[in-house]
This record gives sequence, C-alpha cells and structure tokens, in this order.
Amino acid sequence: MIGMGKAMLQVALDVTRVEDALSIAIMARENGADIIEAGTLLIKSAGIASVKSIKGVCRDLPLVADMKVLDTGAEEVELAARNGADIVTVSALAHDRTILDSIIAARNHGVRIMVDFLHVKDPLDRGMDLCELGVDYLCIHRGVDAAKAGAIRMDEMVKIVKALSSSCNVPIAVGGGIDDSNICEFVRAGAKIIVVGSYITKSADVGRTVKWVRRFIDSAI
Repeated sequence: MIGMGKAMLQVALDVTRVEDALSIAIMARENGADIIEAGTLLIKSAGIASVKSIKGVCRDLPLVADMKVLDTGAEEVELAARNGADIVTVSALAHDRTILDSIIAARNHGVRIMVDFLHVKDPLDRGMDLCELGVDYLCIHRGVDAAKAGAIRMDEMVKIVKALSSSCNVPIAVGGGIDDSNICEFVRAGAKIIVVGSYITKSADVGRTVKWVRRFIDSAI
C-alpha cells in the first residue's frame, strides 16, 4: 500500500485552471513527487473531468481526487474512480454509513479511501473509529480559514500525527501549511504522506521547490 514505507510527497493542485494544474503536475512528477492531488478547488472550478486530464499526464503516479465526500459516498467515489482517481477523500465528518458505502465502492472500483480530518474536534477518537471501519488513510488537515483564525497550531498537529501513527494501523497523511520549516517534524512524528500545496504551486520555480521539499522529507530522521 502507498505510504507503508518511507514518507512520500503528495503535491496538491489547489488551482482553478486545468492548464495550470497540468503544468504543475508535470513539473512535480519530473522532480520527485510521489502522489499528485486534484484539489477540491480545481474539481469545483473545472469539474470532475479535470481528474481525468491530470491522470493523463501522470499515469505512473497515484492520483488523489480531493472530493471531501460528505454524503452519497458510493456515487461520488464511483464518479472519481471512473475519471482516473486512485485515491478519493471522504470527510471524517461524514456519517459512518457514508464512509462504509465509500469503502465498499472503492473496493469495487479498485481505489482507496483517504479520510480528511478538516474541522474534526476529537481527531484521536474519530481516528480510531475510522481505522476500525477499514479506511486506507487518515489525513490530518489544517484548513486555510482555520489557520487564519489561529484555530489549530502546528505543534498540536504534530502531537495528533504522533498519537495516531502509534495507535492506528493505517498510514497518516498531513496537510495544511506544510513547508520546509515543519516537514521534518511531521515525518519524525510518523506521517507517511506529506501533502504540500501552495508552498509548491505558488513558488516561482515549481520543479526546484519540489526537489527542495523532497530533500527535507528524505533527510528527516
């Protein structure tokens, strides 16, 4: 399974134009990214077909469709899978029935489920429950608005990652404000997938920044 060995770099394409997403995806792939993500903003702006477009230029890398599914799990997972997604995100706030339906649909279509913890108030308890349900990945996520409001600090996220990685048997991903100042902390805490968005996508040289981030991930002990 992805994320069971060394820590991996997932580049989140949180842009609005497919053309920009494709350009960034190609550069990320060529410079050391392990996973490409079609971000929620891109999918909402350009539609689910944007997932298929990105898969077309990154066929050898796993592709995440960041759907953050809250309801009708089976239908949304199938939609993402039919458009080339290898991993589909479901919100940890969704009802357990939605998550179970998402898991079943994922198994039927050969994809995996990553659960996004955006705005979850008790991530440790919820994480343990989700592990028992059979999800494939847990993603500890600090949202842009929450970060602006000071709702969750990086040191708190590190503690959550450490606690979940030591108690759950699924890989832990982490995203939201990740850059070279905190990557090593998260890897050392047990994160197996480091999700980096704007630090890469808004950089002046995407390829160089991907290589830089890759170096931090690989050097963390």
